[in-house]
Amino acid sequence: MNLSPKWTKAVLIAALVIIGSMTDKAVGIGYAATVPGTVVYSPANELVTDDADAEALDTTTTFLTAQGVLLDVCETRGYGEDCARTLLGMMWKESLNTATAIGDGGRARGYFQIHYRLHNIPVSCAEDLRCSAEWSLNYLESNGYPSHLYYAVQCHNSCYAGNGYAASALRWGDRLWDEPMFPNEGELAAAR
Repeated sequence: MNLSPKWTKAVLIAALVIIGSMTDKAVGIGYAATVPGTVVYSPANELVTDDADAEALDTTTTFLTAQGVLLDVCETRGYGEDCARTLLGMMWKESLNTATAIGDGGRARGYFQIHYRLHNIPVSCAEDLRCSAEWSLNYLESNGYPSHLYYAVQCHNSCYAGNGYAASALRWGDRLWDEPMFPNEGELAAAR
């Protein structure tokens, strides 16, 4: 079967998402009842899904999910879960949850692929989930969020591009919301 480059890319992305989901389930990463927010592990590094078990086991390790960080950023500004879902979808669309992602010939960095020189923000902010989410929410608001949701989200990728970015980002946010995701999965591995 001979697929066009567009379809080949779509098939590869779908395969990576499926494989990643299966791997997470196999190793028990991120399946606590606390989504979004925190995922708690026991001292033996076992996932704890019940608050009573967490107290009985004297848990020592808590990881804040990406959803929890984004929800906190939104709630600080008076928004709720819809805002956090929007940011989650944008983050996934831009970097696949990779803090050190580099794009646009090195001009865009971090979780939200922010053009750091153009917008005069340090790379350290672009590569920090909370800081880059706060910047992205400011940018959304400057483009009419929440009243003009699609326009504001599209402007993160070029206001008049007509490339379907906003619709795609919003779909990703809805799809991924219930699967705990940790800021930059590599950081989780190093912390455990």
